[in-house]
Amino acid sequence: MTETKLRTLSAAAFALAVLAGIAEGAVSVAAIHAQEGIDGGLVIQMAFRGLIFAAALACAWYLAAGRRWAWWALLAGLGVLGLASMVVPMAADLAGGASWYYTLGGDVSPAMPAIRVLHIGFVVAGVVTMLQPRVRLSLDGAGRPDRTVAA
Repeated sequence: MTETKLRTLSAAAFALAVLAGIAEGAVSVAAIHAQEGIDGGLVIQMAFRGLIFAAALACAWYLAAGRRWAWWALLAGLGVLGLASMVVPMAADLAGGASWYYTLGGDVSPAMPAIRVLHIGFVVAGVVTMLQPRVRLSLDGAGRPDRTVAA
């Protein structure tokens, strides 16, 4: 597989992770709306998540185009912070004796565990693919000789 195809595969995995995150949000909002209604705080939270998802999609686009800054943004933003924000609370729930079904959001909706597993899986797939040496070497500026001019 060529470097460009690997970058595109990684970017696609991140885009699918974002779509899974949007699906999680939609299912959660529908459950909250059915139970207690929607208030201003929830609207603000969803708007904030929307901005993060839009930024992640833009980074995925630029990763596919070979932009090094997008590689770093996705690695730090989705691969480290985003993944930790999902996995650490789940690990704490499991350590506290919660079931996998509850931990994956089954109490919110029967569809939530599948969506959450896909979300985590796509992030992991994106990170594993982007960490391939051929992908890193194909990013802008990689493998090129230093172009500084001697004074």
